[in-house]
Amino acid sequence: MISFSEFDNLCMKVQSCILCTRMCDSLKVLNRSSGSLNAEIMFIGEAPGRLGADSSGIPFHGDKAGHNFEDLLKIADINRSNIFVTNAVLCNPKDEAGNNSTPTKQEIINCANFLAEQIILINPKIVVTLGRVALESLNYISEHKLSLKDSVRSSNSWFNRILIPFYHPGQRAMLHRSMANQRSDYQFLSEELKRLNKNHFKKNLPASKLEVAAIINYLFQRKNTYTYFALHKLFYLIEYNSILIFGRRLTNSYIIRQKDGPYCTDLHLTKIKKALPFIGSKILSNTNILLFKTSVELFDTYEHLELEDGVKRFIDQVLEKHGDKSNIALKKTVYFSRPMRDILMAERDNKINLYNTPIL
Repeated sequence: MISFSEFDNLCMKVQSCILCTRMCDSLKVLNRSSGSLNAEIMFIGEAPGRLGADSSGIPFHGDKAGHNFEDLLKIADINRSNIFVTNAVLCNPKDEAGNNSTPTKQEIINCANFLAEQIILINPKIVVTLGRVALESLNYISEHKLSLKDSVRSSNSWFNRILIPFYHPGQRAMLHRSMANQRSDYQFLSEELKRLNKNHFKKNLPASKLEVAAIINYLFQRKNTYTYFALHKLFYLIEYNSILIFGRRLTNSYIIRQKDGPYCTDLHLTKIKKALPFIGSKILSNTNILLFKTSVELFDTYEHLELEDGVKRFIDQVLEKHGDKSNIALKKTVYFSRPMRDILMAERDNKINLYNTPIL
């Protein structure tokens, strides 16, 4: 995992660069606002826009191209905080009138080492180029022989990762690739990432089912406290997403429908404390209990419950999306999941409640 210090050192190198004469005084757009240092997807544009990143310091933000880009991410359910965004050239190339212009071949070459360092440091699974210039700039790192017209929305092996060429999200590019087609491109990207993760996780999943305590043990490695309500809902979301991604559950736990949604019988408070004595509890109200880690020493002795790295990464993804949600938000999330929706529709259609009905 890359450290902030490594990335900050690269940013300092970029800030001191004076290779391109016409851009020496321009803002050099590479900083922590570029995105996640653990990103699975890296987007590479042409150069910072005059009204966008050259003003805001944030790649693809502030101008029309930035607005389009952020809208396309939302359509594909790609969280900007989980990606990394940069450009083939890190400064805005302006013409004599002060307008955006295309970077020269030499300017692209001057920045190629910085781009290569970013790719190596971030180490994304997928590199997405936005436009012809961005795609061609990668040839100065490792040759690919792709053209934008012939290779748009295709997965290609490049530099030990997947390269997917897209058109630029700016208005001029819309003449060649409509917004409707670009929406489909980003949805393709979302599905491609899911496919890669599915194949990756499958290779790392244990052949036999896990103990429920092993998952709860890992949850408390990630965070010291959970409400009892949240623990049940997060466990359900882990199991539900496991079915979506792997086609099977991680455990043999029994999850049923109760008044507030999914309830796992193996997470009964008595069972949790027996399996994991380091967990303490405190009553917050008639309907809510806070669970917390009481002893690091005890906690560290549960090596037999240690999960494999592939399972940890999968759970981390679920927690990244849902782990900080409030009880209300978690309840809403689980109620919108397919198994809960099916039960709620059956209750409505038959005018009965299906409490204690198995969900998964």
